[in-house]
Amino acid sequence: MFDERSQMALYRLMNHGVIARLGPPIRQGKESLVVYGVTLDGRELAVKVHTSKVFGKRERKQYLFGDWRYRHAKRHITLRTESMWAEKEYRNLARLEKKGIPAPLPLGFEENIVVMTLVGGNGVAAPQLNELESGDYTALSKMVLAALEKLVSRAHLVHGDLSPYNIVVWDRKPFIIDVSQAVLVSHPDAARLLENDFRNVAAFFELKDVDVDDYYRVQAEITEEVRQRQKESLVRPDSQY
Repeated sequence: MFDERSQMALYRLMNHGVIARLGPPIRQGKESLVVYGVTLDGRELAVKVHTSKVFGKRERKQYLFGDWRYRHAKRHITLRTESMWAEKEYRNLARLEKKGIPAPLPLGFEENIVVMTLVGGNGVAAPQLNELESGDYTALSKMVLAALEKLVSRAHLVHGDLSPYNIVVWDRKPFIIDVSQAVLVSHPDAARLLENDFRNVAAFFELKDVDVDDYYRVQAEITEEVRQRQKESLVRPDSQY
């Protein structure tokens, strides 16, 4: 299942007490595999293994090179960046935790692997928003919108790829996942990425007959906030949002 590098990273995480034991895969994505795990004290884990991916010029520009945290990444080569992706996801999750935004809690990372708490229970991952068979979509819409506002205004991040596929629902509450590509609000593409995030989520709830006028109002307000942060970063390049 795992290549040698991933096996060694898992061994180190287990040796450090981050993971006590591993279980079966619980979600397979295009660029990652999520495996069930358990801590020594019995907490359930999602162990995310970032799999091989070669990032093209467009993706590097969108998600890495505009982020001052990765300003030393080399631009002149095609990068295999699984380890950088794992670190970025851990750091972004830590920001969300600090600001009280509903998301998995980060517990550690090693090489191309991020360990976080499982959103779900009894070895089963929470369903994606688009997988729900029924629910109070009006209430979910309001909670997702509140999380989006906090993500930008408090954590100073833009998800960059938000959709019903990376919002999961557990105990009737939404959680944001897959934040490895999230960028700082000072990123050159942040405003455009934010507009895409709002458009994707609003379109889903609109299909569920939910009034999404608030999405467009909030989008306009915080997109302007992001554009102001972008201007400030040009004047003060060391600004660390």
